[in-house]
Amino acid sequence: MKRKPLKITLMIILLLILAFGAVVFHAWYTRGRGSNINLDNAVQAEDFAPDFNVQLLTGETFTLSDHRGTVVVLDFWATWCGPCVQKMPTVQALHEQFEGSVIFVGMNVGEQQSRVQEFIDDRGFTFPIGLDAGTIHRELYPSPGIPYMVIINGDGVISDTFLGGGANMHARIEAAILAALG
Repeated sequence: MKRKPLKITLMIILLLILAFGAVVFHAWYTRGRGSNINLDNAVQAEDFAPDFNVQLLTGETFTLSDHRGTVVVLDFWATWCGPCVQKMPTVQALHEQFEGSVIFVGMNVGEQQSRVQEFIDDRGFTFPIGLDAGTIHRELYPSPGIPYMVIINGDGVISDTFLGGGANMHARIEAAILAALG
């Protein structure tokens, strides 16, 4: 009979440990995933796009202002983000569709280069991938989450933004790109 109270006590202790662990994990996870983004600086359509430099997976540096006169699409994403991963084939298809007239840059937010390279290689994506340590997304192009896409027209002005993802966004993004192309 003494075993039953001991089992109940052990189960309660285990549940408390799990609950505490979940709280600690959530705090760690959100701290590393951009929860400190200041949305007071959020960019909107008709804002001038903040300039930046970012290292690409190829080792080259992408500077936004070097591409004035061309529509640029920034897609902020991460490998751990399900909706981001779902949307990546759409970004690839649009990259292929508008190749030569629009520059797509997948802006990976805060992951190690080796992890990002493996992910891109495994899936065969060919558009440039920027390695944002989090500062570009957090400080220049803040959003409440990812995937987050920013479409910048040839004059360097933001023409549209999209928060969220999934495979069903192709037509909406395509229309926004065509509008940015004028």
